Amino acid sequence: MMKHSFIILSSFFLIFGCGKSNKTKPNPTVPPKYAITKEPIFQRQGMLVFVSPTNDSITTIDIELAATPQKREMGLMYRSSMKEDQGMLFVFDAEERQSFWMKNTQIPLDIIFINQSLSIVHIAENCQPYSLESIPSFEYAKFAVEVPAGFSKKYRLKPSCGIRYNLLEES
Repeated sequence: MMKHSFIILSSFFLIFGCGKSNKTKPNPTVPPKYAITKEPIFQRQGMLVFVSPTNDSITTIDIELAATPQKREMGLMYRSSMKEDQGMLFVFDAEERQSFWMKNTQIPLDIIFINQSLSIVHIAENCQPYSLESIPSFEYAKFAVEVPAGFSKKYRLKPSCGIRYNLLEES
C-alpha cells in the first residue's frame, strides 16, 4: 500500500508540479539573431572589366565586394534580382581551389573563377537557385565573380579571358 501511495504521490507532483516553467516563450515579433528581415540592396563598391586574351575590353559591370569571411558567406543570398551590369567580386585570402553553393540564393547565377594573375580559370554557368550541390573552381582561384545566369554565354567569356577591377575609395 505504501508503495502505491508513493507512486500516486510522485505522479501527482510530476503532473502538477511541472506545470509552470520559469522559461519564457520566444517573442514571435523579435526575429532570430541572424534572420534577414529585408532584402539586401546592391552596394556599388567598384567596377570590373572583363577582357579578352589580347586585353581588349569585352564588357564592364559594377561590383559589390565580398572580401571578408562574413560577406563571402552571405554572398548574394536573399536577393530576388540583380541587374545584368552588376556582379559580386569575391576576394579570397589565398589562391586555392574554391567551392560555392546556392543555399538561400534566389536567382540563377554564373560563377566565374579567376586566378591570382586575373585570368579566368573556370566558369560555372547557370547555377540553380537554392541548390546545396558543390560548385567547385577545379583550378586554383583567388577571385570569383557572380553575375546573372547567361552573362558568360552572352559575352562569350571563357578561360583565358581575364578581368581588371577598380574599387571605390570608401570600399
